[in-house]
Amino acid sequence: MREYIDANLTVIRRYLKKRKQFTSKLNNDSIMEEFKEWSKDPFLETESIWTLPDLTRNERLKNFCRSIKKEIR
Repeated sequence: MREYIDANLTVIRRYLKKRKQFTSKLNNDSIMEEFKEWSKDPFLETESIWTLPDLTRNERLKNFCRSIKKEIR
């Protein structure tokens, strides 16, 4: 999972570099501030990474509910 985080951050940085050319100064500053909040300190090696399952399909939702033994109405 950690290798995906590093790869994804690299792709996002490249996109933002290109995007900065087409946005206003005010929008650019707000986008960069938001990105800095979570990109500067990615997950530590000892920190656990939790992800949420994709529950957009009904079968996946039922399977997830069954696995946690909870019914969602």
